[in-house]
Amino acid sequence: MAIIHKEAYFNSSTGKNKIHCVIWENNEVNPIAVFQIAHGMSEHIERYDDFACFLADHGFIVCGNDHLGHGKSVNSLDDLGYMDDKNGHIRMVDDMHILHNIMHKRYPDLPYFLFGHSMGSFLARSYAAHFGKELAGAIFCGTGELPASLEGIVSAFDKIVDKIGPHANADLLFKIGNGVFNAQFKNPRTNIDWISTSEENLDRYIDDPLCGFNFKLGGTRDVVRILMEVSRKDWAQKVPQDLPIMLISGAKDSVGFNGRGVLAVSDNLELAGNEPTVILYPNDRHEILNENDHEKIYNDIMKWLDGVLAARMEQSA
Repeated sequence: MAIIHKEAYFNSSTGKNKIHCVIWENNEVNPIAVFQIAHGMSEHIERYDDFACFLADHGFIVCGNDHLGHGKSVNSLDDLGYMDDKNGHIRMVDDMHILHNIMHKRYPDLPYFLFGHSMGSFLARSYAAHFGKELAGAIFCGTGELPASLEGIVSAFDKIVDKIGPHANADLLFKIGNGVFNAQFKNPRTNIDWISTSEENLDRYIDDPLCGFNFKLGGTRDVVRILMEVSRKDWAQKVPQDLPIMLISGAKDSVGFNGRGVLAVSDNLELAGNEPTVILYPNDRHEILNENDHEKIYNDIMKWLDGVLAARMEQSA
């Protein structure tokens, strides 16, 4: 199979950054849809190469960008974990929409899917609330909810960031966070065992200089803000009722409270009239696309995509 891997840059919604993006396409297969990926925090889009190539072999034109503060979208390594002074969470969603518009202009007749993992799932959920009518379907992977009792943390972050500045480090917060996420696993080999059961995946992540970095205070606030936005009950009411949605996660994913957070998202969507598909993988942790059973997960995603596309064909017939 002839997979073409293209890299490019576009202007960020901040007006200050160039956003790095990648497009994967198999030029020997007739394209059937566009599939945009929103990666998670402290990683980058090229970690999704294997998954993207799998999709491209099945006729999908795959694209994704490095978010602000990530990968090749930073102006310097010191900007890793820093998105914007005030509204980085909004800017990241806006940048995703810019990429959508670029791809839709090139392929105006193809259905458009959005996939988001972890922080990317929070961004994708916000995207679905603002631009859901542009999508043929959305997949939220490794997602979760912010308990309503913790909403006050945002105002606390605002005060701290205003006093110290968005570029200040949040190393202690990340150390605490990793400790909390790792707590359920006995005798962890690393401080990020919560990410994956695959030691090979963990070692690649640790050895990657563009992975595992701590966010700045401003970036941490951005993640809390976007999570708070999509955890509110009115979020699901803003998502089109007829938008096909898939929720997938490891049943031992600390971010999703071992599935409870994922089911809470599903319940919220159902109350708003949506009918999401939910799959929890019993032995998997946070990065299900990099787990030892990732081929099954790839195939489950493809089966769902095929079903959505088949339903669209029936409706248009």
